[in-house]
Amino acid sequence: MALKKMLALTKGLEDPTHPLLGPTLKALSVFGLWQTGSQKSTVIYNTFHFLTFLFVITEYIDLYTVRKDLSKMLNNLSVTVLSTICMIKTLSYVCRQSHLKVLVREISELELELMKTTDKNIVKRLRQYTVYTRAVTYVYWFLVVGINVVLLTSPLLKYASSEIYRSEIKNGTEPPPLILCSWFPFDSARMPGYFWATMVHIIMSIQGCGVVATYDMNAVAVMSYLKGQTSILKDKCKAIFDETASSRDVLNRIRDCHRHHNILLRHYYMFNSLLSPIMFVYMLICSFTICCSIIQLDSSETTISQRIWIIQYSIGQISQLFLYCWHSNEFAAKTRDLDRGVYESDWTKGDVFLRRQILLLAGKLSQTLILNAGPYASLSIPTFITIMKGTYSFYTLFSQIQDSE
Repeated sequence: MALKKMLALTKGLEDPTHPLLGPTLKALSVFGLWQTGSQKSTVIYNTFHFLTFLFVITEYIDLYTVRKDLSKMLNNLSVTVLSTICMIKTLSYVCRQSHLKVLVREISELELELMKTTDKNIVKRLRQYTVYTRAVTYVYWFLVVGINVVLLTSPLLKYASSEIYRSEIKNGTEPPPLILCSWFPFDSARMPGYFWATMVHIIMSIQGCGVVATYDMNAVAVMSYLKGQTSILKDKCKAIFDETASSRDVLNRIRDCHRHHNILLRHYYMFNSLLSPIMFVYMLICSFTICCSIIQLDSSETTISQRIWIIQYSIGQISQLFLYCWHSNEFAAKTRDLDRGVYESDWTKGDVFLRRQILLLAGKLSQTLILNAGPYASLSIPTFITIMKGTYSFYTLFSQIQDSE
């Protein structure tokens, strides 16, 4: 019931030319990652992305200035790393916009083609993974908005939760709280510099959360598409000999299965080339940042507002990683069993020639596909568990070093 209401409220985001990717493409265009407008709007968006890149550099400058204070450095590092990930995701889509457009166009073309079929099972499969994608997308967007709200209100919470901190601000020993940690060429601790610094931080926070929410859900939508299309292809293989088809009909169905699989392979390799470098960088820093967050939670110097932010931040990081690993793992499981669709058909009805064609098709479909995170790791549940174990081991080692000191 709740899902139906949610889909009804978000019906305006649907796009008939992009049955699956309509909402995510509209969201991507809002944050300048899907550039299909005029040349002027493209220049404006790319200029803004360049300014965002400069802002990330100022975050690293500020991180360098507080390197001797472990508590401040860990607090700044969590936000700086998140900004870096957002910037990498932005550059990935902007620099490879042509590849993204080809992938989106071909996905939509295949879906529109399948929607015209009279096979109710195929239409049902399309509907199932589309509804599932919508539910995951909107819930994830709600989570990201919540994290952004906590981030934007963190200075106020920090100010309200600590009487000592309020007195330090009045005495001038501590600067007023800011949303993010970055360097400015003016005094951001006094008006009007503090006002402009806050405005910049609000804009950058909204942009960063928007990039994370739209990029991740577009990726999840494509992974759901790959999984759903694999199920549709398996159903096609099962039905090769249905309805006492003639030899010509069977060959046409085998040919259609080959064509469908070729399209699926093409989309898999295109998407993997877009996603793999980003996930490689993300996995490298994810375990480290989660560990830093746990260390901050364990610190007695951490305020209530910082603890709320750290908990939300850690949940967001783990959720991101789990979403990618789970959906990639599901896709791999589907491709692992894809050739069974051929063997579950009534292949015994065919003559020797048709059986040879069936055997060739089964061999072609036996390849297991899984999305990669760079050249060394795959996006899977075992990888997710390994990262969580590594994070805990790193935290244990750090705690022992702290205790020994």
